[in-house]
Amino acid sequence: MEYLNLYANCRLVKGARMSLLCDLQMRRFYHIPNDTADVFIFLQQHSIDECIAHYGEDNRKTIMGYINFVLSKELGFTDDRLLPELVPLDLSWDRYSAITNVIIEYNEDIDYAGSFFRELFDLHVQALEIRCYRKTELGKLRELLEVFNGTTLKFIKLVLPYDDTLDLPTLDKLVKKYPRVKSLLIHSAPVDKPEKIFDGSVPVIFFSNHINSCLACGEIRSTYFISNMELFTESQHHNTCLNRKLSIDLNGYIRNCPSLPDNFGHITNTPLPEVLDNQAFHRYGKIRKDEIAVCKDCEFRHVCTDCRAYVEDPQDIYSRPLKCGYDPYSNTWEDWTENPLKHAAIAWYGLGETIN
Repeated sequence: MEYLNLYANCRLVKGARMSLLCDLQMRRFYHIPNDTADVFIFLQQHSIDECIAHYGEDNRKTIMGYINFVLSKELGFTDDRLLPELVPLDLSWDRYSAITNVIIEYNEDIDYAGSFFRELFDLHVQALEIRCYRKTELGKLRELLEVFNGTTLKFIKLVLPYDDTLDLPTLDKLVKKYPRVKSLLIHSAPVDKPEKIFDGSVPVIFFSNHINSCLACGEIRSTYFISNMELFTESQHHNTCLNRKLSIDLNGYIRNCPSLPDNFGHITNTPLPEVLDNQAFHRYGKIRKDEIAVCKDCEFRHVCTDCRAYVEDPQDIYSRPLKCGYDPYSNTWEDWTENPLKHAAIAWYGLGETIN
């Protein structure tokens, strides 16, 4: 008998009507019907001949098509047995740092080399997003990036307003001097356009929408989906946006996210341990996609980052993200701003001007 063995790093996620087959090693995913997913699940314990017998000889060609798809995408292989060596993937997640990622809303009047920031980045933070809502001089930007030399940061994302003096050659020189910068989003640009610098290794996304405040945050798009071990395993246990995140808003207040209403003190007079010991600070980091209305029925839930700052029902922390236009029950996308069922929440958050 012949058996299909899916590699352990290939995970199926079933939704209401469609499923996702995630290749966590090659960082790809495949959108497949639930019927196809059911066949793959059956094949995890039965031979190919047993599968054909179960679903009927009339479905032989279809089933073999599914198997050939797996083989062509290198998601698995056939063998004369189900290999016990392919042990189930360990989906546990943990990090040695109390804070893994940070957002800074840049304000040139704040001292980012101060004691709070030194203590924060001593926690072995891995990722930093710097949001600039107004035009920032290149010299100021360099000064800010210098602060993070010598830290354990692996990834810096810059969100900058469009400025014709910050052309691609200038940005390329900046990234080569500060190689921790791995991604740039240029908002308020004349047109939407993707580019790459640093020998094609660093994406620069020109975005025509204006980002003037944190109100622009939290939008769910298919282009933001990520299929990798890090996000997939974290999603099983934590919130994929707010887990171990700390943000500093424009005025120096400490938040879980700049868009959330609660602050936990100010960088000038609040010790970092006091923030980390506050259970309210960690409240949203424990909310998983499998617990959120609608999201729990969505096949994309473990490749998607979440938003708890803007939700459809502001009184329910388990409500689905407001800025998501995907319907897992019809598998269609819509412009979330035009959905009349979202208008009350849009008004509640004061988002009207940002979407008009």
